[in-house]
Amino acid sequence: MQITLINHACVKIAIGDIAVLCDPWIDGPVFNFGWDLLIKTPLDIDAIMAGVTHIWISHEHPDHFSPKFLEQIAGQYASRIPILFQKTRDKRVKTFCESRGFTVIELPDRVRRPLGGVAVMCGTSEFYDSWLYLSDGSARVLNLNDCRERDERALRRLARCVGPLDLLLTQFSYAAWKGGTADAHYRALAAQQKLAVVGLQTRILRPRHVVPFASFIYFSNRENAYLNDRVNRPDDAHAAIAATGGQPVILFPGDRWDSNKPYDDSAARERYHVVYADLPGLPLRPPGDTVPLAVLQHEFADYRAKIYAKNSGLLIGLLRRLPGLGAFRPVTIRLTDLDTLVSVSVLDGFAVVAGGEPDAAMHSSSLSFIFRNEFGYDTLTVNGRFDATPAGFARMTKSLAIGSLNAMGLSVSPRLLLNLPIVLILLRLLVTVLHTMSSGSGRAKAEFQ
Repeated sequence: MQITLINHACVKIAIGDIAVLCDPWIDGPVFNFGWDLLIKTPLDIDAIMAGVTHIWISHEHPDHFSPKFLEQIAGQYASRIPILFQKTRDKRVKTFCESRGFTVIELPDRVRRPLGGVAVMCGTSEFYDSWLYLSDGSARVLNLNDCRERDERALRRLARCVGPLDLLLTQFSYAAWKGGTADAHYRALAAQQKLAVVGLQTRILRPRHVVPFASFIYFSNRENAYLNDRVNRPDDAHAAIAATGGQPVILFPGDRWDSNKPYDDSAARERYHVVYADLPGLPLRPPGDTVPLAVLQHEFADYRAKIYAKNSGLLIGLLRRLPGLGAFRPVTIRLTDLDTLVSVSVLDGFAVVAGGEPDAAMHSSSLSFIFRNEFGYDTLTVNGRFDATPAGFARMTKSLAIGSLNAMGLSVSPRLLLNLPIVLILLRLLVTVLHTMSSGSGRAKAEFQ
């Protein structure tokens, strides 16, 4: 078995008679100009694709599913390299890949199937993520990427499913908004919790070796660069893995690990020391062009029409009236570039307001992105290009996350009761975030002015 780290979450796994390229994103910004790769990819396309027999995409986030990469290679490789993807309701990724000439092999949840002489299994994780297990009978590898299998019960269930492991690949740092500029305590706690999860995964799954990866990005916009202040580094992951009895394997982009050869990761760790020391000086992107209020009003009208086309207006209104839920109430947003307060509500409309405390602050281009894309709010919570109090974040989520729900193929309708577990997961995650942000903060409100 050979593992080559291409960059971030992109690895090439050569096992038995196949070589699977996982989650190829190798250049350019993602998440609405909020993330960039921490290190430039050292390999060119030909070196990346050398020997590849399959491509696996874990989920639709752009640091895993890169349309640009697939379009770059389609002409040369689409006819002979199939794409592996979890079986989904919406078929969006499958449809896109097939439109570029690729064959897509859908993998049902936790069902083993043969690929040549290798057993492959893909498991879904929460809303839209998935993991990949590969075994040729003598070597067994699990790519968890950034799946949210992080509590003991879920991990023991996973351990029963995959069995003994030779290698685990897992994310080692936070990769989303973790509070505003004044919430460094929240980011420090999130970083500690991520390392604790890596340790728990190592202890319960008991792999012989662990490769920490899928965290080699930096928050690269002037609006979100503060989020880099508490990220975990490879040495942190190395210590967390070693403390629970695992053998850490630190790879630098371009490095290869061979299960039959001794590996010394000290050179990779030294190279990372230099990279992270230079992190504060990495280039930052501007927020983007200002979107005039008149354009935002027009985009909101389209956004609202799409919401009502996919969701029950009656049920939205009923949920608004439920005491204690606080769903679909107006959200007051300070547009930082326009120095203007606006109120946004799918029920009450879009309007400029004269004053009051905002729930959140963001650039007009970010609000425009939410209006123009169903996945826009999900993107905002990942790229962190906003500021909010805990209460403001909760209010914004309960009002604007409906687009993210629709992007998952769900809607606010009576049928949502059939997907009650997903709703409960969403609410649990929101409660956890709010509790963590509020504990020990000593911050009553954000200073948005």
